[in-house]
Amino acid sequence: MGTQSFFIAGTLPFILLGALHIIYTLIDIRMPTRFAPYKDEVRLSMLGSTLMVTRQTNMWRAWLGLNISHGLGALFFGLAYLAIAEFDFELLIRVPALLYLAPFMALCYVILSIKYWFNVPVIGTSLGFACFAAGVLVS
Repeated sequence: MGTQSFFIAGTLPFILLGALHIIYTLIDIRMPTRFAPYKDEVRLSMLGSTLMVTRQTNMWRAWLGLNISHGLGALFFGLAYLAIAEFDFELLIRVPALLYLAPFMALCYVILSIKYWFNVPVIGTSLGFACFAAGVLVS
């Protein structure tokens, strides 16, 4: 397996997890079942509490917005590197910063998922990181 194949494989967990994150959060807008607190009293308390930085939104809306933007970030990261790897792979070789940025960003997601999230993102981001790192090593 060559560098290009490793980079394409590395994008897939981020595309899948980012898309699922967006979908699950959009479902939570109408039917809180995925990223909502297990105890509905907590969600109701979030609805009734504004942020200290502003009173223009409540904690629940901020939570939904942050989850959607987080999913968009992972999805964009995966899709951007997929497009580069698929359509202009030589760009990665010509611009080493792009080559090394992918495993660096993936490692950041791994660290975040270990510290703050749960097993599914740990596994997915670790697979993506491993593929990007392997791609760099064989380049």
